[in-house]
Amino acid sequence: MKTIILLIDFYGHPALTTDSYSDSMRYSYLTEIISSGFIDKKRCLFFSTVIHSNDKKLRELRNMAIAKGFKFFTPEDDPTWTKNLDEFKDDNYTIDYVKSKLGPYCAKNFSHLNTQIIVTGTNTSGCVFSGKKIGALHWYKNMYKTKIYLPMCAEYENNGRNDFERNQIGFASLYKRIYANKCFDMEICRELSDLNLPV
Repeated sequence: MKTIILLIDFYGHPALTTDSYSDSMRYSYLTEIISSGFIDKKRCLFFSTVIHSNDKKLRELRNMAIAKGFKFFTPEDDPTWTKNLDEFKDDNYTIDYVKSKLGPYCAKNFSHLNTQIIVTGTNTSGCVFSGKKIGALHWYKNMYKTKIYLPMCAEYENNGRNDFERNQIGFASLYKRIYANKCFDMEICRELSDLNLPV
């Protein structure tokens, strides 16, 4: 089974963070995946939304991933991409768009029968779940085996006095949305082993 790891607005909103550890932790977990020698790099691919110009960490991790043999696509790799981000809006990110970019790297058809989707990024209960058209709910509704990897998620949209409270409230909100959409077999993962990455 192939695995697609989605990084949705991974940079987040560092100006709003109350604890730099919370932000750096997501990059640390991404580093763990990229550095794991047991992963079959031909069956594990990355897709990131446009990498923020200030996100030097993600750019470096992307370079490391590619050097280790992973396929790591961002819209910036597309020769038709424009640097005017206003022209590349959230509506451009669709399941079909991701499939069109990663499909050529998948040995067989890119279908729900042979592909799992791991969603990570900013605003766990928002963009990661359903706020973007490539959020977990949309893959789930298209019958893909879908997982949200919490260590690589962060919450900024919910209220809270600090990152800890925002993340707690974000997870509670995520649970309510999962319950309301009856997607009980969507997995919420905490451990790397829960991801069942291809070996």
